[in-house]
Amino acid sequence: MKKILLLSSLIFTSFLMIPDSYEDEVRKRLGLLKDIPVVSMPGMAADEPEGPVGRSGETVYNQGCAACHTAGLAGAPMLANNDQWKDRLSKGLEMLTANAYNGYNAMPAKGLCMDCSELEIERSVQYMLDSLTIVE
Repeated sequence: MKKILLLSSLIFTSFLMIPDSYEDEVRKRLGLLKDIPVVSMPGMAADEPEGPVGRSGETVYNQGCAACHTAGLAGAPMLANNDQWKDRLSKGLEMLTANAYNGYNAMPAKGLCMDCSELEIERSVQYMLDSLTIVE
């Protein structure tokens, strides 16, 4: 019983030790404090109150897509390989993004980037398309 009381008192006092700045930040983000300026957090633009802007296409590519698209594993079209991408271009960005996000043939959904948003997947697809030098 003493162990339970000690543990519960430690948990309770740990909540009391949360710095005021953290609580103020939470209140501000909930709209409860309006006079405190927004502190820029990683992944969040200071001028965008809607929330995180997400990762760039290059970042998502390097963190996930590159594993297959650099070496062409399982038939993945390689980055900057015009021949492997030219037939896929007619699908357009929207369809290529949907295929990447939902999975297509050997490609798993989101390229196994489970925390990637659809916008981040679109950016990574656009990054791969931007690497091509195909002139139509």
